[in-house]
Amino acid sequence: MTIKQIYDWLNAIAPFDTAEGFDNVGLLIGSYDAEVSDVLFGMDVTEALVAEAVQIGAQLIISHHPFIFNPIKRIDYDTPNGRILHSVMTNQISIIAAHTNWDKAPGGICDSLAEILSLRDIVNGDEFLRIGTLLLPASPEALGKCIEDSLHIVPRCYGDAQAPITKVAVAGGAYGEAANLAHELGAQAFVVGEIHHHEILDACARGLVIYDAGHYATEFPGVAALHKRFIAENASNHPSVKAHLHLQAPFTGAVLAFA
Repeated sequence: MTIKQIYDWLNAIAPFDTAEGFDNVGLLIGSYDAEVSDVLFGMDVTEALVAEAVQIGAQLIISHHPFIFNPIKRIDYDTPNGRILHSVMTNQISIIAAHTNWDKAPGGICDSLAEILSLRDIVNGDEFLRIGTLLLPASPEALGKCIEDSLHIVPRCYGDAQAPITKVAVAGGAYGEAANLAHELGAQAFVVGEIHHHEILDACARGLVIYDAGHYATEFPGVAALHKRFIAENASNHPSVKAHLHLQAPFTGAVLAFA
């Protein structure tokens, strides 16, 4: 299987031209003609992820966040990014990023977050916002425990509303600005990866309960979903290609065993 074939598969399920204008997606490093026997999926191109790619002999990394986002002005091998560039080039590892195109795609980051929280009757609030209902009404404390159990992280909860929650909005990653939209669409709680202080104040004043569950935890289920989908849709036609998932969370080093 070539990198071009994998690129085309990604483009079919999450078209790269649907990414936001600020984004940098697609093949960032490498050659479309390169053959792939092992591909490693992960959230960020970190030194730990690249070390795993080298260890397993991967020719391709598919990351959610683009490794190259801002212009590169120098490559210093004494810096983390410099070491990463040196390693991937020395080991002939290509990198594809599927970022905001996968955020909004069917089955992508936002859909996966709603699914892992077991929301029902899910609708799109916008391209990056999903709204659904809980199977049974839950107190803010009970919903917080559900989020903790599902995402393996203790969310920060804001708001003093005590009414049972039935309708929940979710957005993976940094999308705190959608809090007011979530409220306007009838959500009583908003689970998000990042939200600013002033956005929390405004949302809580409107009666919305906010759960800040972290950028990584709210997006990783979608990365795991992409890995599983690759296997499901390519294993029969390309049985020699092995897909791996980088499970080591940044900062804590915890292994995300739920993936």
